[in-house]
Amino acid sequence: MSAIDPNKASQNNSTKAFLTALVVNFGLLFVEVGAFIILKQKLWRIYSPRAYLPPPDKRAQELPSGPWRWIPALIKTPSKDIIQKNGLDAYMFIRFIKLLSKIFFVFTILTFAVIIPVDVVNIKSELEGVKKISWTNIVDPKDQQRFAAHVIVVYILTGFVIYLIYREMVHFVQLRHQFLLSHSHSRLAQSRTVLVTSVPDELGNESDLRTFASFVPGGVDKVWLYHDTKALNQLFEQRQELCTLLETAESTVLSHATKIWRKKVKAHTRANRKKANDEESNAALQLTKPTPSFALLNELVPDKHRPKHRTGLLGILGTKVDTINHCKEEIRKINVSIKELREQSPGKFLGSAFIRCNLQMGAHILTQCVSYHEPLFMYNKWMEAHPKDIVWSNLDDSALEMNGRYVASWAATFGLIIAWAFPVGFIGTVSNLSELCVEVKWLAWVCELPEVARGIIEGVLPPALLAILFALLPIILRAFAWYECIPRYSLISVSVYRRYFIFLLIHGFLIVTLSSGITNAINDLVRNPTQTVQQLATQLPGASVFFLTYMITQGLAGAGGALAQLVPLGIHYMRKWLLGRTPRQAYEVTFKMPTADLGVTLPRLSLLATITFAYSVLSPLINLLALCSFGMFYIAWKFLLIQVFDQPDEAETGGMYFPMAINNLFAGLYIEHICLACLFFLRAADEGAHAVVKAVFMLILLALTVGAHLFMSHSFNHLIHFLPMSLATKKMAKKFERQKKEKSSKGSDDDELDLFSRHRIRSVRRRIKQKVNVIKGKGRDSEEKERRSSETAVIYGVDALHKQLELSRQPSGSSQKSEKSRKSTESRKKPKVTVDAPAPALTSPSSPDDTDNDSDEDAQDDHAFDHPSTYQEQAWIWIPKDVLGLSEVIAEDLRVSGVDASDLGAYMDEHGVVEVRRNPPDEEWTGGHDD
Repeated sequence: MSAIDPNKASQNNSTKAFLTALVVNFGLLFVEVGAFIILKQKLWRIYSPRAYLPPPDKRAQELPSGPWRWIPALIKTPSKDIIQKNGLDAYMFIRFIKLLSKIFFVFTILTFAVIIPVDVVNIKSELEGVKKISWTNIVDPKDQQRFAAHVIVVYILTGFVIYLIYREMVHFVQLRHQFLLSHSHSRLAQSRTVLVTSVPDELGNESDLRTFASFVPGGVDKVWLYHDTKALNQLFEQRQELCTLLETAESTVLSHATKIWRKKVKAHTRANRKKANDEESNAALQLTKPTPSFALLNELVPDKHRPKHRTGLLGILGTKVDTINHCKEEIRKINVSIKELREQSPGKFLGSAFIRCNLQMGAHILTQCVSYHEPLFMYNKWMEAHPKDIVWSNLDDSALEMNGRYVASWAATFGLIIAWAFPVGFIGTVSNLSELCVEVKWLAWVCELPEVARGIIEGVLPPALLAILFALLPIILRAFAWYECIPRYSLISVSVYRRYFIFLLIHGFLIVTLSSGITNAINDLVRNPTQTVQQLATQLPGASVFFLTYMITQGLAGAGGALAQLVPLGIHYMRKWLLGRTPRQAYEVTFKMPTADLGVTLPRLSLLATITFAYSVLSPLINLLALCSFGMFYIAWKFLLIQVFDQPDEAETGGMYFPMAINNLFAGLYIEHICLACLFFLRAADEGAHAVVKAVFMLILLALTVGAHLFMSHSFNHLIHFLPMSLATKKMAKKFERQKKEKSSKGSDDDELDLFSRHRIRSVRRRIKQKVNVIKGKGRDSEEKERRSSETAVIYGVDALHKQLELSRQPSGSSQKSEKSRKSTESRKKPKVTVDAPAPALTSPSSPDDTDNDSDEDAQDDHAFDHPSTYQEQAWIWIPKDVLGLSEVIAEDLRVSGVDASDLGAYMDEHGVVEVRRNPPDEEWTGGHDD
C-alpha cells in the first residue's frame, strides 16, 4: 500500500469509473433500444395502444413501421397534438424537456469553446482523464486569473437561462388561458366548480350558500353539501367487495363448466372417430349442445367444485359458505338497507361544499374573494374540482385540524430527510472507495481488486443504489401528503412533487457532494487537519465525477428504459396471466393504458438540471452528457405521451407542474452561484484580492438572479392560477354580440353586457326560486326512481344496439369463407383488440363559441359532487358469455334475486379464457377506453 500514489490512484480510478459507467450504460442503451425496435413491430398493445384503444376522437396516428422511420415522423408530429390527446400537463412536460435541451445545447457550445481551453491549454498539471478538463486542473497561482473566464461565462449563461425562462412563462400563461377558455374545457362543469372547506354551520344549507354567493357574476347554478354518511359509506364499500367476490366466483364456475364440457366433447370425438367413414357419419363426431339450464350447470360443476369462502377475518376464520349463494343474498340485503338509509334525512353537515357557478369567470372570482369574517373559516377554496378527483375521506376535518396535519406532515417529511442522510451518505462514500482504501486499513482489500471490479463498484453501483433508494420515496411521501388532508388526488400529486424534489436536492445532490468531497479530501485532512476548510473546498469539485456517472446512468440507460418499456411489458403479461380471470379484470388488462406520474418524474429531471447547473463550469463535460440525456428523454417521452400513455382528465391541473419545474431551475442557478462564490473566497489565500473580486461578482449575480426570480413570481403568480377578466369578458362579449344579432329581429332592447343589470338579476332569482321549489317539491325517492329508469332505458337501448351490431358483423352465405380468410390476413398484418362500436350520441354538440352553457353532460348530473354511496346503484355483475349459453341463465337468476347482472361485451372461449370488447355494461361506452 505504501507504493500507491493516492493522487494518481484517485485520478485513474475516477477516469476508470467514468469510462466503466459509460461503457456499461451505452451497452444497456443498445440493448434497450434494440429490444424496443424489435418488440415495437409485434406488441402494439405495449408500444402504440393509443392508436387503437381510446375513443376514435382521441386516437393517435400510428407511426411508420421499420427500425428508424418512426423517429423523423415522431419529431415532425406537432407537440400540441398532445394537448388534445393527453392534456396540458403532458404537453408542458414535453415543453420543459425541450427547454432543457435548448439550455444545455448553448451551455455545451459555450463551455467547450471557452471553459475547457481555459482549464487545459498551456497548463502543467499531474491530473489526468476527466479531472484534467475540469476546474481542479488550475492549481498554479500564476494561472488563477483564468478563473475570470468562468465568471464571464456564468454571467452569460445565467442571462440566457433567465431569458428563456421568461419567454417560456409568457408562452405558458397564454397557452393555459387558451386551454381554460377552450370549448372542450370551458363546457365542462369542472371549469365552473369551486370546492370550499371549513364552511361554518350557519351557512350549512343550500339556501344560505346561494345567498352568500349571490354576488358572483352569473349567479350560482348548483350547490352540493357534504354530509355525514358514515353508515351508508360502510354498506356501500361492503357491497362493492361482495360484487367483486361474486363476479370472480361466477367466472370461476363458468370457466370450470366450459373446461369440463370441452373434455366431454374431446372424449365423444375420440369414441366416435372410428365410426366416421363418410361425411354423413361425421355428424356423429359433433356432441349436441344441451339447452342451457341450472341442471346442466350443476351437472358440470357439482357442489364440491363450487367456490367457497369463510365469512370471518380475511377469509380465514368464520363459517364456510357457498360464495355465490352467500354473496347473492348479502348483496340483496345490502341493496334494501342502502335504499332505506338514502330515504332518511341527511346526516350532519361536515363543513365542505361544492359550488357550481353559471359562468366560468364567476367561479374564478368566487375563489379569489375573502369569504368569511372570522379566521379559519372558508379559507381554503379550490378551483377545477372534478368528481373523480375528490378524496372524500379528507373532507370532514376542521380548518384547525387541517393546519395541524399540515405541520405534522411536513415535520415528518423533514424528519425523514434527516434520517435518510445516513444511507445516502454511505452511497456517496462508495463512489470514492479507492481513496478511502488507501488510508483505512480494513478497506485495503478494495485497492487489491481488479480495475474492472473497482470501476463497477465506484461507477455503476452507487448510481444504481441511489436510484433504487429514491424509488421507494414516493410511496412514503404520498402517505404524508394524504395525511395532510389534501382533498384532491391531483393536489396530492403536486404535494408529492414538492417533497420529492426537496429530498432529491438535499440527498441526491448536497449530501452526495459533501460525502464525496470529504472522501476525496480524507488523505490531506488526516495529515493536515488545520487546513480542513481549504482542502475541502479544493476537493469538492472532484465530486463531479460521481455526477458524471449519475448523469450517464439516468440519461442513457434511463431514457432507453423509458422507451423500451420492459418493466411495463413484464407487468402487463403478469397481470394478464394472474388477473385476467373476470371481465372487469380482462378490461383492465386489455383496454387501460399506463399513465405518467408527473409528480414523481418531473423532480428527477429537475434534479438532473440542477446538478448540471452546479457543475456546468466546474466540469463542462457534464453539459454534453445533459444535452444527450435530455435529447433522448425528449424523444422517449414524446413517443410515450403520443403513442402509449393516457392521462386521466380528472388528474389534469392545467399545466400547473410547469411553474414549479421552472422554480426548480432557479434553485439550480442559486446553488451554482453560491458554490462558485464560496470557492473564490476560499482561493483568496492563493490569488489574493482578485479571488475576492470574483466572489463579489458572483454574489452580485446571485442577487440579480434572485431579483429576476422575484419579479417573475410577482408578475405571473395570479396569471397562472386564475383566468383574467380581460380575456373572459372578451369571450363573453363575442357571445353577447352574437346573441344580440339573433334577437335584433325580435325588437329586443338588451343592448348592454351587464351581468348585474336589473333584468339579469331578476332572471337569476327566478332560476334560483325554481330550483328551490323543485328541491322542496320532489322527494329523493321519486327523483332517484326517475333517474334509474332513464339510465336503464338508455343502457338496455345500447345493449340492443350492440346485439344488432354483432349480428351485422357475422358473414353469411358463400362469402363467409372468403370473408374469414380476408380478416385472417388482415389480423396477421396488424393484430387488434376487437372493440364494440360506440353508443349513439344522446345530445347534439353545442356551438364551439358557446363556452358558458349547460349542454355538457356533467352539468346534467345532479349527483356529480355527492358521495358515491348516496346515489350510485349496485355495480352490475359482469358475466362472460360462454359456449353453452349458461351466462344468460346465471344473469337472469341474479336479476330475479334482486342483483343486477349482464353478459354484454364479455366472452369466454372454449379454453375458459375471458376476452372483452367494451367496458362494464352499466357504464357509457364511446368506442374505446376513456377516463
